[in-house]
Amino acid sequence: MIDEIHHALLKAAAKSHDQLITRPAGLNTRAAKALFANLRKTKLAVEVVVTEDELHWHQDQRGPIGLRLTTAGRESIGLDAGPDSAGTKPRTGTKQALIIAMLRRDDGATVADLMAATGWLAHSTRAALTGLRKRGMILTKGCDAEGRTVYRLTDDATTEAR
Repeated sequence: MIDEIHHALLKAAAKSHDQLITRPAGLNTRAAKALFANLRKTKLAVEVVVTEDELHWHQDQRGPIGLRLTTAGRESIGLDAGPDSAGTKPRTGTKQALIIAMLRRDDGATVADLMAATGWLAHSTRAALTGLRKRGMILTKGCDAEGRTVYRLTDDATTEAR
């Protein structure tokens, strides 16, 4: 059972396009760390690397770190499994389906990989990644062996950023 604070935070995140949980205003650092850890431990939220302009709780060597609502978090407040359960999967054979397939590979994909596969320019490719996030898909950002930024998409919201 979740308490009223958790419920309010999860409900607000479920209503947002990016499913990110807002750090409560006025919460001291110690209390914020405890809440962050509790939401992760209970698998109601997952730690993800976000952009500077997205909601985040703290920063580490990977960059700004946010908390994204998981399927378990949505279910704990009585909602369906997530945005994809509403039939928002792309049609097969489309460029969007190709991007999703590339992002789901174990090694993910760079913007350059996605540009080469779709024939899109960088700004269009990045807009497609933003669109996936807005649809509630879990997009993580990491680095490959050469230091290039690699994006990965997972079905399971409990997968941590790599």
